[in-house]
Amino acid sequence: MGEIEFEVDAVIARARRVAGLSQRELAGEAGVAPSTVAAIESGTRLPSIGLLCRLLSVAGLRLAVVDEADAEVVPFPSDVIRDNAGRRFPAHLDVQPPDLMPRRVVAFPRYDRQPPKGWYARTPAGAVAPTRDLHRPDHPTEAEVEYRRQRALYGRAAWWPERAAALRAHLGLESADDDD
Repeated sequence: MGEIEFEVDAVIARARRVAGLSQRELAGEAGVAPSTVAAIESGTRLPSIGLLCRLLSVAGLRLAVVDEADAEVVPFPSDVIRDNAGRRFPAHLDVQPPDLMPRRVVAFPRYDRQPPKGWYARTPAGAVAPTRDLHRPDHPTEAEVEYRRQRALYGRAAWWPERAAALRAHLGLESADDDD
């Protein structure tokens, strides 16, 4: 894979052109010294990602990641479930909600610990193949897990369909898996 070229100086100059601002005006709006903007545009200084985003936002622009087909790649959701210690699950593995945990794992519950919030199947080293599938579902979110928990508890009640619709709206879920 070759080196990727990104001309920060030209991008900042374009942002100033879009916004119709001088270097001094852009610097003032972004809260940096005018010499910082001048150094970036002259190519003698590389800005941090945070500073680059701040300079672009003054012009009404934003930094985006796109794939080979120029489709925007959205960031990993921030509200995905985490383990009981608050850590993220490994992004390259498929995390399942607790109700889909294999029976062999649930056979001997640990009463000295909180029940797991999610799980993933461990694979042998090197068995996880990298994927370019941008439509692969992300880890479940806290809202999705809560919806699944309530569906498991109350799903057979006569009032559940009405409650399910209200709960989905409250949790901000588009639709739910296996909803009936």
